Amino acid sequence: MRKIQFGIFLLLVLWFISSCNTDREETFGDELAKVFQQKGYRNFDTTAYLAVFKQELSKNKSQLHNPKWVTEFADSTSGMTFISRNLSRGIVDTLCMYLEQSDKHGLSAAYFHTNQIKESFDKLNTVKSGKVEDIYPLLAKLDLLATDGYITYISILRGGAVNPKQLYGRYFEKMHKVTKQEARRVLDSTDVKEYLADIQPKNSYYLKLQELLQKGGLNKEDKENICLTLEKLRWMGKDFPEKYVVVNIPEQKLRMVDNRKTKDVMNVCVGETIYGPYARRAGATDNHETPVLSGELDRMQVNPVWNIPVSIVKKELISSLRSNPNYLESRNMVAYNKKGQMVDPNTVDWSSDSVLNFKFKQNPGADNSLGNIKFIFSNPYSIYLHDTPAKQMFSAKNRAVSHGCVRVERPAALAAFLVNDDKKAEQIATEIADTLNKSRWVMMKKTIPVYITYYTTWVDDDGKLYRLPDIYGYDERLKKAMKKYYSL
Repeated sequence: MRKIQFGIFLLLVLWFISSCNTDREETFGDELAKVFQQKGYRNFDTTAYLAVFKQELSKNKSQLHNPKWVTEFADSTSGMTFISRNLSRGIVDTLCMYLEQSDKHGLSAAYFHTNQIKESFDKLNTVKSGKVEDIYPLLAKLDLLATDGYITYISILRGGAVNPKQLYGRYFEKMHKVTKQEARRVLDSTDVKEYLADIQPKNSYYLKLQELLQKGGLNKEDKENICLTLEKLRWMGKDFPEKYVVVNIPEQKLRMVDNRKTKDVMNVCVGETIYGPYARRAGATDNHETPVLSGELDRMQVNPVWNIPVSIVKKELISSLRSNPNYLESRNMVAYNKKGQMVDPNTVDWSSDSVLNFKFKQNPGADNSLGNIKFIFSNPYSIYLHDTPAKQMFSAKNRAVSHGCVRVERPAALAAFLVNDDKKAEQIATEIADTLNKSRWVMMKKTIPVYITYYTTWVDDDGKLYRLPDIYGYDERLKKAMKKYYSL
């Protein structure tokens, strides 16, 4: 009987010991022991490792792309940033797989430390001493390079490698760069495998260009130009919608797209530049490049009033007015004082009175600079699409002639596309043709996205590649900035 009781007691003790071991929280040392099948790795010492990590950080800091971020992350995690959550999940292999395929994006795998990450991980697998302190330097280097490579990769895919605002004359689109807080969140809580799959660009044109790049048979110049366009599309950060209007500045054309297919194309006039062969005025210092931006077309004004910008008043209108006080009347223009009262231009000494004390407008009419209709989308830069009385410019090869806004060749066709209502479209077309001089607003029931872009290498609806002139000289600047990222 006593033997039976002792046996039961022994079983209870063993069960209790087993339960305690089961409930013990697994440490990073346990993970190391499991991954590399070395029991001695359970003796991982965080304090000793951190000292080695700081030495490795000092040695490798110069090759990191985000040294400040990586240092801060490491300080807050005892030197275990990427590997602390991902070492035992095969995630290092997954990360390297994506980094090795960077050429699909026109990027160099070497830029993301790909080979060094693989080498560090492979060496960790070959250490046989069983002493955990022997792997501290390799573990630290792996964590440094994997953290930096991962952050750099997701940052470039999410928002591009370079800042277009530092390259383009007027780039007014929102940037999509990864912030330090986002990077911290991704490292702390995101499933790496799922996240890497999710951030791959979905833009339909991006995918077409990737396909061309991978297919081969391209010369070096074509490859380089495709890489530039892929970078520009990464700046965009999203795909084009089903229906939209797009103006590609180098092409000097407007396209109306519905169901992801081009429905109509027309010539446009874009802003003039002082650079390259497309510069219109020798010795000119004023740049009127059409900016890169987007918005929602939500209204149009038939027979519009033109509120003349101060820049045009100061640089062009005032000189004409000083030499001819009747200039305003001859151009169907009027002047208003600060109180909003119309003034007689003959009562003002335009040579001495400040032009800033007045506002100028051009009334509706055949000679209105905006033509007989303008198309509005909200933006803080006073950029819009509009008709023009200078129709002859649409047949010119160089149509970079405006002050920044976009002049459209067939405004009635654009209006019809936007309102998507035959009766309304016919009414607008009649008003445009008759020049009734009566101004009215047409509000759209559904807004239509508009994109003003700058792509010198592009693909048509069938995926065929074509090239356009770099009228503003932006590509040379971008090529220099992108050189270190290329996979060419």
